Amino acid sequence: MGAGGRRAAAAARGGAARRRLRRGGRPGHPGLPAAQVAAAPGSVRARISNLLHDGAPAATHTAAGGAVYVSPQPGPEGAKVFFFTRLGGVSRPPFDSLNVSVKVGDDPDAVAGNISTIREALGGGPSAWVKQVAGDGVLRVTEGGFAGEADALVTSTEGLSLNVAVADCVPVALVGQDEVAMIHSGWRGTLAGISGKAAGRMAVGAKRAYIGPCIRGCCYEVSEELAGAFAAEFGDGVVSGRNLSLPGAIRTDLERSGVEVTDLGLCTGCRPDLFFSHRKQKPATGRSLAAVVKVGR
Repeated sequence: MGAGGRRAAAAARGGAARRRLRRGGRPGHPGLPAAQVAAAPGSVRARISNLLHDGAPAATHTAAGGAVYVSPQPGPEGAKVFFFTRLGGVSRPPFDSLNVSVKVGDDPDAVAGNISTIREALGGGPSAWVKQVAGDGVLRVTEGGFAGEADALVTSTEGLSLNVAVADCVPVALVGQDEVAMIHSGWRGTLAGISGKAAGRMAVGAKRAYIGPCIRGCCYEVSEELAGAFAAEFGDGVVSGRNLSLPGAIRTDLERSGVEVTDLGLCTGCRPDLFFSHRKQKPATGRSLAAVVKVGR
């Protein structure tokens, strides 16, 4: 097939995708299908009602646009924390439905619709994000937009949302007296102490961390070498055989830095129906957004 033929075929595929998205338009997002929350409310309500175990320090919410998220309960003073589930978006399997990444192979129009829905849930203000590189870099930001390569963001700007994308890695929100931080902590960043480093970049004063949905020791088996490295750095309690507790290691790291920790206790590996899990759903799955917004006290 020549170059002209390939362009025509690509245009035809794009037109077909757009026609599929136009079926069943979504209020506020012309051309996008209805959110899954609206499409099957009984089923979604049942899944949400079973999400939190008794005594979990969290609550579930459905935003006006349909996005379903989890937040700490009680919530922190001076900030709002959002851990979005995979529910309430428009992406089709295997990215159903609130996927925020175009890099995983999802339809860009669907991802744009999902991000718009999340932006509404966050209050419509500016957002800052990074190119996540699975490291321990921390960036301070004062305005919205792309901030560079890092895996943690810190700000003192009120109304600015700090965002990371996850699918098993640990989202950690830090709330201080005058600043907030959002962290994407994979095993490399956790071993390098990214959460403690982010806390150290914040102003002096009391801080509390909130550990969101992530893969946990029940579902995360690693090599003996990696398990040994974590045990040496964070103590034997973070491993059980070859099963590794990233939240346990992060808690140890933060408590060493004098940070109080609230762990929501939710496992992406146990509940891939509610959260994206790369390990349980690979090779193709979506990414969820986690965010923290500084607000007035």
